[in-house]
Amino acid sequence: MPSEPLDHRLFDCVQVNLAELADRLHGDGTHLALGRVLRFWPRPGADGLPTVEPRVDAHVTESATLLGMRVTRRERVDGADGLAPGPGCYVVADAYHLPWVPYFHEQHLEHSFLVEPAEDGVTVVDGYHNDTQWGAARPGRWTLGHAEFAEALPEGALTFDLVADGSATERTPLVELADAGSFVATYADHPDRVRALRGLTLQTWLLTRSRRLHAAAMELDTDAVRAHLAEWDALAKQVYLASRRVSAGREEPRALFPRLAECLAADHTAFGGIVEITATSTVDTAEVPVQVRESVTSVIGTVLGTEPPAGAGALGEIPGFSSFRMMEIVERIESDLGVEFAAEDLVPEKLTHVDGLCRAVLAAGGTR
Repeated sequence: MPSEPLDHRLFDCVQVNLAELADRLHGDGTHLALGRVLRFWPRPGADGLPTVEPRVDAHVTESATLLGMRVTRRERVDGADGLAPGPGCYVVADAYHLPWVPYFHEQHLEHSFLVEPAEDGVTVVDGYHNDTQWGAARPGRWTLGHAEFAEALPEGALTFDLVADGSATERTPLVELADAGSFVATYADHPDRVRALRGLTLQTWLLTRSRRLHAAAMELDTDAVRAHLAEWDALAKQVYLASRRVSAGREEPRALFPRLAECLAADHTAFGGIVEITATSTVDTAEVPVQVRESVTSVIGTVLGTEPPAGAGALGEIPGFSSFRMMEIVERIESDLGVEFAAEDLVPEKLTHVDGLCRAVLAAGGTR
């Protein structure tokens, strides 16, 4: 079987370092055993909102089993002194205190990493790959002195020792999809719209990654599945945009909730058989005034450091573009051009395309 390099973008922050460890123990490609399971099984979460995020202990235990590993020690430690750095030392701690991730002193969340011994300290291995509003997280190795590592764990950590235990599970699919009606309705009707959309941003991020992992593990590479995954990507971006807008006191696009329901419903067919899915562009292809296009491309150039080349369409082709930069572009266009985009125009199909941005400006009454 050909080697299958680990694509860190497929995993959440708990899975990714279990995947790293499994490939070390069993060889390249083992990590894809995690994609065998595709699940939509919400549980009660914070603020009365359901969540698809598993509890850490259950997540680690199930993932280790899928990857052919066994937990030999699980302990809540008070600080760095309670850890035993080594080949299977896996740790979950608060990312707010971890200096190698962009959440450092920005956001509290559970985050995993591996710890190895090093001269006069430890080496932290973290395969997490994500773009955040505070910067990019990328896989790497960081050597920290004993004092520096102690500062990274001021509230202690949850630590696991893992060893190889047989081989990873066969990649036979296990798909568990609950009814999505109450999940969607709860987020749509929650009275605190800021909390609801902030929470839904995490939910759609997790759902999108898990579906990409399942498709990779099961080698589902049909046009239908690719289109379905692209729709999940677009939805996750739209929810993030909506969250940012609502946090700023602006109107939210209610169309994202039927879109969420459609994505969850389409999981049943996209991952259970061949279904024809057509990705329809919402970008108006008619000409836009030259002055508007020049203003829009100028803003894009300011945010990304380079203007789109003449005739360019999709902004995803420009290095450095991401959903966070997309939000910066929208806010800068509104500020510089004195417009406010309509809530229904806050969809990635428009905001990731030069013509789509121009059309949104015109719809908002912009003329330059």
